[in-house]
Amino acid sequence: MPPVPPYPVFIDSHVIGGFGRGSSDLGIPTANIPASDFLASGIPKGQTGIYFGLAKISGKYGTLVRHTSPEENGSKPPATEIVQTEKSIVPKDGVVLPMVMSVGWNPFYGNSEPSAEVHIVHKFAEQFYGAAIKLAVLGYIRPEQNFASVDALIEEIMNDIRKAKEILAENGFKQIESNEFFK
Repeated sequence: MPPVPPYPVFIDSHVIGGFGRGSSDLGIPTANIPASDFLASGIPKGQTGIYFGLAKISGKYGTLVRHTSPEENGSKPPATEIVQTEKSIVPKDGVVLPMVMSVGWNPFYGNSEPSAEVHIVHKFAEQFYGAAIKLAVLGYIRPEQNFASVDALIEEIMNDIRKAKEILAENGFKQIESNEFFK
């Protein structure tokens, strides 16, 4: 079954620093993209929540050298400085992979600005700030919501990941992996 309009939506962006909560608080690392790239992508305006699809990381990447906390930045996404290096994404990490993406205000954390946080279902050897990221958003899982605890939030994220993997496996989205967009 092919994606239902408005999907697929293709986003070509780059990885930026986020709040640092995905890895540290939740144990679920994310590759953040500028929320403006997502909002300009053709997804229905104002539809925050959890999406699924495919992602590919490529190019050169750097290290996060300065990362302001949400407290320093007044609940806005932290300011970051990325030092570009000569490191390139290794071939085993630069393939098309399943992803889930949270877009919105993260009510559990009370963000004052929207964010777009992509969890790629893959174990990367290193962080890859500044790398190019291509996303094929293939559908919507659920609206964003608040949670009573970090454990409840983690449990729901794990459910979202399972659901995305099941949908991608069952619905014949494999042909999207070979789309010209990812080449």
